[in-house]
Amino acid sequence: MVIDWFVTGLTALVILVASVVHGIAGFGFAQLSMGLMPLFRSPSSASIIFTVAAVASNARVWWSVRDAFDWRKWAVPVAGLVVGLPLGIYIFSRFDAAQMRVAIGVVLLLAVVIVGATRQSDAVTDWIDERGYRPGRAVGVTAGLFAGIFGGAVAVPGPPMIVYGAFMAAGGFWSDEEMKAIFTAFFGTLMLYRLGSVTVTGAMTTQFAIEAVVALPMVFLGAWAGVLVFERIPERVFGWVVLALLTVNAFVLLFTAVPEL
Repeated sequence: MVIDWFVTGLTALVILVASVVHGIAGFGFAQLSMGLMPLFRSPSSASIIFTVAAVASNARVWWSVRDAFDWRKWAVPVAGLVVGLPLGIYIFSRFDAAQMRVAIGVVLLLAVVIVGATRQSDAVTDWIDERGYRPGRAVGVTAGLFAGIFGGAVAVPGPPMIVYGAFMAAGGFWSDEEMKAIFTAFFGTLMLYRLGSVTVTGAMTTQFAIEAVVALPMVFLGAWAGVLVFERIPERVFGWVVLALLTVNAFVLLFTAVPEL
C-alpha cells in the first residue's frame, strides 16, 4: 500500500473548502467535493472518500435539528432509496474513469439548474404555491429512488430530493427545520448505505480508509469556519457565485473526459 500524501492533502483541502461553502450557502458539499476531486484523483476513489465525509457531515447537521425530525416523512423517500442505491452502485461498478467524470459533470449541471431555480430564486416556489400541487407518497418514493441511483453512481444524490423538497416546503408540508432534518437524515442514510455497499464489494481499501480518516476533521473544521463567516457574506450572492463555479467545474470535467470516451 502506497499513499500519495500530496493527493491526500489536496483531498482534505477540498473537503475543507466544500464544508465551509456548505456552512455559508447551505448547499454545495457533495457538488464541490465530487466536482473537484476527480480533477486530481480517480473519480471512484474520490466518491468512496467523500462517502465517509458525507456520513459525518450529515450526522453533524442532523444532530443540530434532531427535534424537528419526523421519521414517517423520512421513510417515504427512503422506501425508494432502498431500491435505487443498489442500481446506482451497479452503474458505479460499470463506469470507467472517463465515463464517471462525464456522469459527474452532467449531474453537476443538473444540480446547478435545480438549486438555482429552487433555492436561489423565489420564482419556482411561488409558481408551486400558486398551482397548489401537492406531491403524494408515490412522488416521494420516486424522488428517493432517483436520489439513490444518483448517489450510488456518482455520490451526488441531491437533485431529485431538492425538487421534492421544494414542493413539500411550498405546500406547507415541511418547515425549514423539518426539511433540513429530513434531508440530512435521508442523505446520511444513503451515504451510510453506500459506505456499507462499497465495503462489502471490496471497493473500500485500507488506503482509502486512511485517506478518509485524514479528511474527516476537515468536515468539522470547515463547518465551524462557515458558521463564523456566515453573517459577513450575503448568502444569496455567495450562492450564485458557488453555482457559477460549479458550472465551470462541470464543463471542465466534461471537456477533459469526453475525448477519452
